[in-house]
This record gives sequence, structure tokens and C-alpha cells, in this order.
Amino acid sequence: MQKRSQRKRGEEVSTSRTIRAAGRLAIWAAIGLLLVRGAVATFAAPQKTTAAPMQAPGEGVVTATAERFARVYIEEPDPRVLQSYLAAGAQIGAGRPPSVDGAEVAQVAVVDTSGIGDGRVVVTVSCELRDSRTLYLTVPIVRHGSGEAAVLGAPSIVAMPAPAGADPESPRPIAGPESGAISELVAKFVPAYLSSGDSRELSYLLARGTVIVPLGGQIELVSVGSVEQLDGGEGPRRDLLVAVRIKEPVGGGTYPLGYRLEVLRRAGRWYVAGIEGAVA
Repeated sequence: MQKRSQRKRGEEVSTSRTIRAAGRLAIWAAIGLLLVRGAVATFAAPQKTTAAPMQAPGEGVVTATAERFARVYIEEPDPRVLQSYLAAGAQIGAGRPPSVDGAEVAQVAVVDTSGIGDGRVVVTVSCELRDSRTLYLTVPIVRHGSGEAAVLGAPSIVAMPAPAGADPESPRPIAGPESGAISELVAKFVPAYLSSGDSRELSYLLARGTVIVPLGGQIELVSVGSVEQLDGGEGPRRDLLVAVRIKEPVGGGTYPLGYRLEVLRRAGRWYVAGIEGAVA
């Protein structure tokens, strides 16, 4: 009986030693694995990180130029004051500043930018006046590299934020024997566009499927100046540059504007197919 008890105690001691040895082996294996992983992490090549996308070169200076020009243009439409914003060779007519405080600009913000090629863009700027009205100016701008931008000519006042653009060709007299009919269409459309309060009032002057939102008397027409053609040829579709002088009725300021009209001929009659900001 005593021998059996001693044998049992011996087996328990042997089993305990075996378990302790297995435990020590497991611990050393875990430590070795951690050391190996640490060495791999230390000598492995660093992972590449993806940088956040950067703003396209020139966008900031274009935005700033458009906003500064729009503010100065509304408050002081004097070519001498605006000269520092204009590109070389660009010209702009003289206006008259508003005579009341309410027509001053409270804040400006770019709401749309439309590229038209060759570094040229047309920027729509929202101009909130101190009397709670808002005017939208489309400003034609050319940019060079990332640090230069200049205004190409007179802006346009539009009814709402919308893409705007223009053909980079130089204006020329309206081509062909239909110049008289085209000029007559422009003479009817521009006053209606500025004074009408409902787009349906323009429908008889518009090509089928064209919708144009009029300004509804926000500004008053002083005169329609030159009407020139931007594209070449005598085809049934033309791009026109129309010089307009307007008056801001509340403040009394007058401004020279430029509008680009797309016109087309259907069934022997000319219609307006679009109106956009113009480039000098």
C-alpha cells in the first residue's frame, strides 16, 4: 500500500514538471515571435501615404481677382480705378458710381466658374448689396500660371448663377446680308430681357426649347451699343457680342456691360438661343 502511494506521488511530480516545462516553452516561443515581428517592423520599408488632393494652380488667384473686381466695379465703375485689374490691351467703358449708401456692396462670393480654354474662365460673382438686393456679375478672366490673373473686359449682370463663356475670337462686324435682321432681333431682345418679369414674355423672340430668365427690372437700359459677331461665316447660327449701358435704379449708378448672344435662323426668321457673359 505504501509503495502504491509513493508511486502515485512520483507520477504527480513528473506530470507537474512536464506541465511546467511546456509552459516555459510556450512563453519563450511567444517572446521569440514578438522579437521577430519587431525586427521585421523595424527594418521594413515605410508604407506610402496618400496625400490629400491639392487645389488646382491658379484657382485661388482667379477667385480673388473676380471678387475684388466685382466689388470695385459696382462701387466705382471708373476705368482709371479698374485699370489695375485689366489684362494688357483690355478696355472698359466709363460708368457712374451709385449715389446712395444702400447700393454699396456688403459682401461678394464666387458661385460659379466656367472654363473656356486658353487659360480663360468666366466667373460668376454674387454681390450682396447693403439694401438686401443681390446682383450676379459674370467676370471674364485670363490666368497665367499659378500667380497671375486679369480681367478681359466688361462683365455681365445675369439673372441667376449660370455657366458662362465666350468664343476667344475677336469681334467683327456681323457678316452677310442678314446683318440688319440680326441687329433688329437684338434691339428687341435686350430691352425685353432687362425689363420683363416672366420668361414667357420673351418666348416670341426665343428659339424653340430655349428658356431664358429675364432680369425683371432689376436694372434699367440706357442704351444698346455695338453688335458684333464672334464667330466667322454667314451660317444660320451666330455668336454675337452686344455692348449695353445700364442704370442701377436704386443707387443711380450706370455701368457698361457686355452680353454674348447666340442667335439662329429657323424658317427664315432669327431667334435668340442663349445669353451668356461676354469676353472682350
